[in-house]
Parts: sequence; structure tokens; C-alpha cells
Amino acid sequence: MSLRIILALGFGSLKDGFPHIVAEIKQSGITVYKFEGSLPPAPEVEKLHARWKIICGAVISTRTASGIKIKQTGITNISEDNPGAIYRGLNEAMSRWLASEDFYTGIERNLRKELRESGGSSASFEVFIESKDADIWELPWDAWKFREYYSNSEIIQSTSQYRKFPKKATSAGIPLSSRGRILCVWGNSQGIDLKKDKKSIKKSVGDRCKKLKFLRHPKPEELRAHLEDEKNWQILYYGGHSNRNATHGWLHINQTDIDNTVTVDYLKKGLEKSIFKGLELLILNSCSSLGLAADLVAGGLPLPSTIVMRAPIPDAIAHYFVKSLFRYLGEEDPLFLAVRKAKDDLRRWESDFPGASAIPVLCQQPTFEGLTLPWILGKRKYTSRPHSANQNPSIINNYANLSSSLSFLRIFTFFDRWTSFSFISIFISNLMHRFGIGLAITASSYMLMGPILAPVANQIGMENHRQNKPLIAKLFYNLASLINLNYAQPYYNLAMLCDELNDDRGALEAMQNAVLRGLPDASAQISKLFIRKDKHQPALKAINLCLEHAKYDGVKAACIKNRGWIRLKEQQYDDAEMDFQTAIGLTDNSPEAHCFLARVMETQGKPHEALEHWEKTIKYSKSSVPEQEQCIQSAKQHLRIKGNIK
Repeated sequence: MSLRIILALGFGSLKDGFPHIVAEIKQSGITVYKFEGSLPPAPEVEKLHARWKIICGAVISTRTASGIKIKQTGITNISEDNPGAIYRGLNEAMSRWLASEDFYTGIERNLRKELRESGGSSASFEVFIESKDADIWELPWDAWKFREYYSNSEIIQSTSQYRKFPKKATSAGIPLSSRGRILCVWGNSQGIDLKKDKKSIKKSVGDRCKKLKFLRHPKPEELRAHLEDEKNWQILYYGGHSNRNATHGWLHINQTDIDNTVTVDYLKKGLEKSIFKGLELLILNSCSSLGLAADLVAGGLPLPSTIVMRAPIPDAIAHYFVKSLFRYLGEEDPLFLAVRKAKDDLRRWESDFPGASAIPVLCQQPTFEGLTLPWILGKRKYTSRPHSANQNPSIINNYANLSSSLSFLRIFTFFDRWTSFSFISIFISNLMHRFGIGLAITASSYMLMGPILAPVANQIGMENHRQNKPLIAKLFYNLASLINLNYAQPYYNLAMLCDELNDDRGALEAMQNAVLRGLPDASAQISKLFIRKDKHQPALKAINLCLEHAKYDGVKAACIKNRGWIRLKEQQYDDAEMDFQTAIGLTDNSPEAHCFLARVMETQGKPHEALEHWEKTIKYSKSSVPEQEQCIQSAKQHLRIKGNIK
């Protein structure tokens, strides 16, 4: 991510306090601010936390083998008289501890001050708590008022010592075969309804994955074989029972009498290979999973992003978290934000199970970039069988029929030019939709017609696009893409149309399809869509792809300009200036490049040098383009101040 906060607790404990805490703000991996503070001893937190752990051990949920039941209302019978009061007491004690004077004045106040320039309370960032003591990970850090104020942030647990783990070779920063592959392992599920998790995962991301594998009750060797799969996995999910004692932890992977568990040591080698091949997220949805993660780290394994549970919770709540998490990941939220939103969704369960929203924990080393569900998850594998005129003598007749149908649709689009009644337009759109489905079915049967007819449909779409008839244009763009599945241009045109209609999701999906079909221009445009959403990492990956494959200076200039735009937003002014100068050197008539370069120069105290670029901004801009309209207004304002425009 572009903005990270690392809070290194250093040496200390709840009993003795933490006398030397260092906080860093990092942008794109570079430390830009560093503060120091301390935390006093917290005997009250230690005491209440110990009581809470005892309560969690006594909690009876469908994730345990105990005979104590949960009421139909979802309220858990536990051994304490008032578990809600104990948890509230722990939260309040934790909040007071984190509000102590040396910590607040030395760290929190300075963090808030610097974050004002990054969007204030809407700023999006990760907070890493570095500690050598895994017990610190179990504390309810969600009680920190700082986290509550910044709703687009999440606290992540990390070890204090770590190393950057080597990964398999990548292409343009994108790991190769593991991308878009998810392995879900169902272990011993006695008392757990994993079918709900399966349904939620398939619904959220199933149709966007290259591979979604559900492995039920595997034998140890079967699990190891999947972990060492040649293509490997981007996400590994485990749901089922687990245990941990004073010496080691293990997973109950099946319900047989023998070979029904695997230890952490057994998992290590397979996981290490998976991380090397691109594993980005490990989800351990089991009771003792936080301890298991600590064991893996203690064994020297550099874990990727890992989601664990710091206490047992009822199955219904665990399922709700999984459902929310994958829904937000499917909506392309970055991992830390998806976790934050999914945890916030669990607040509805707080009255039934105090502290439910704070039980899922995200662990990750700061050197690990974290999961990004990439746009390549939209990839579909299209296969077509070759046909020839000799094999099918009627192909000529079908081509004639299809061409006639296209001509018929042209007549309807002409009719729509002079009619102004909305109900007629709706009738035409519905009729053309029916024709489109029929044409697509016919065309898919005779793939040789695709390269001939798809450009015709695309051209009709472009004509209606220019005439501001978006419904008809959209229909023909979709028709062209169905007739020829490998044709990139209609996807690109559809994306531009959706962008004009402020349909961000539609624009992004269509542009992804254009990128996957090898259109470098689409890589430039998709990076712009990502930048608008402040998703800088996927934008940079698209830019790298663009620069690798672009043949024309105009496309290269657009990609380099977009990279400069990211650097401008991240306040890397020198690098941004270099990118904008390079883009202008390739194509001087780029209004956005001139506009952004002028902004950089104004920021650097060079208003006279910015003057030329403000003038060219107005010269080359079109007010119909949103970004360019903003640039026009900025240019007029600066030129008016300097007396160069009335």
C-alpha cells in the first residue's frame, strides 16, 4: 500500500510497560516521519485479558466438541455471570492505556497531524503493531480510539523481526501462475456448517477465479501435494478444528481414526514453497489459529497476509465474517480494508457474543505487500473449435442471414434517430437485445464469421456512441465482443462509454477484458481507472504491462503520465516531474501531463516555469473530459492570478 504506519513496541510487557516505542509513517516503502513515545505498565489490562481468555476457553460454540449448547437466539451459555461486562471492562482499560499521556503526545497526536494531509478521517492506511511477544497480538487493539476515528484503517499484527522472503520470478510485478487460484481446505468439521462458507466464497469470487478448489477431509499427503501444486495458490483457506498445547499446534484435517491431523512443522515446508510461488493470503478459520500463526512465525516461516481467530467464536459468527470478507474482496477492496469492513459487520453480533467484532485478526509482515485481488481474476478461458466452409456448407447462407440481421438493426437505429418518445426507445432496445442474443448464438456456432462481422457491429456501436445514443452503442459493443471473443476493441470502446456514464464498475470490467486481449491502450486507461479509486498498486502493475507492450509513443506517454499522477498524489514530486517531462517529450499535446507538471512546479515554488504548462493545458484540453475540465479551471485560476488571462 502507499501509506503505512509501523508501531514498534520494542522491549517491554504489560507488567513493565513499553518504555521505548517508535512510530514510522511510510509512503511507498519510504519513511517520511518518525516519532517516539512510551506506554506505562498495564496491570489492569493484563488481569482483565487473563479473565477474558478463561471465558473464551469456556465458550461453547458449534466449533467445540463440548456438550454445552447455544440457545436458538444465538446467546452463548458461558461460565461467567456477565461476560459482556468483563469484555467492556477490558476494552475500557485498553482504551485508557492507549490514551496515556506519553503515548498520546509522543505518537498519536503526531500521527493525526500528519494524516490530515492524507485525507483526514477518510485516510486509508494500515497500522502494523510490531512485537516479539505473540500474547500482545491477543489484546483488543480495536479499542484504540485512533482506529475508531479512521474508519478506513486496520490494525495488523507483526513480529518485531522479519525478513523479505524471495518470491518466484514475476512478469511486470505480477506473480505468474498462482494469481486467481484459491484453495479451500475443509478439515474436521464436526459441529461446523462449512457448506455456508463454501456457498459464500463461490458467490463472491467463484466466477472470477482461474481456479477455485474445495478439498474436503484430506489425508496429510493429499494436503501436502496440493500445497506443493506446481501452479500453486494465491489464497489458502482452512476451515475446521485445530488445537494447540504448550509444545506445538495441529490441524484436525479429517474425521478418520488415523492420519487425521497435521502439525505445524508438517505444514511449514509446504507453506514455504507456496509463499515462494505466490501465496498471498492464508486464512485459518479455527479456534486456536492465532497460536498456530505464532508457531509458524516462531519456526522461521515468513508468513504472508494471514487471518486468524484470537478466540473461539460460534459458527454462525465465523460464517458471517467469511461471507463479508470474501464479499469485500470480490468488490476489489484491499485486504486490510476488507478485513476492517468484515469486522465492522460483526458488530451486529455484539449483544449475543461480546467482542465478536474484535476476534478476527490480520497478521502480516510490513515487507509483504499484501493481497490484491487482481483485475486478472476477471479472466475467462475461452475456447473455440475451428470450422471451415467445407465442413459446414451452410456457412455462406448463415453469413448472409446474419448480415441481413445487422442491416435490419441499422434500420431500427435510424428509426431511433428521429423518434423522441422514450417508450419507443425502450421498445427498440428490448427488441435489439433479443436480436443480439440470437445473433450471438448463431455467430458462436460459426466462428469464422467473427473476424468479419464483429468489426461491423463495433462500427455501428461507435456511430451511435458519437451520436450520444449510449443504449444502442452498448448493445452493439456487447454484440461485437460476443461474435468474436478475442476482439479487444469493443471492450475498450465499451469501457470508454461506461466511463462517460460514470459507471466505474462497468468501465473497469470492460477495460480488464480489453487488457486481457492484448490491447496496450487499455492498460493505460485501466491504470487511470485504478488511480481514480486510489488503488495505486494495481495501477502501477497495469502501467508496467503497458510500457512492456506499447508500440506507439502516444500510448507510452499516457502510461508514463499516469505513473507521474500516482507519484504526484504520493507527494514524490521529483519523480513525478520527471515522468511528466518524459510524457510531454513523447506527446506534447497531452493536457493532463501539462496540468500535472504545472501543479508540481507550483508546489516546488516555481510558478514562472509552470506558466507555460498552464497555457498548454488550456490549449489542448477538452471540457467534456472530467479531469481536463478540472485542469482547465486550475489553469485559468493560476493564469488569472499572474495576469495572463482575464
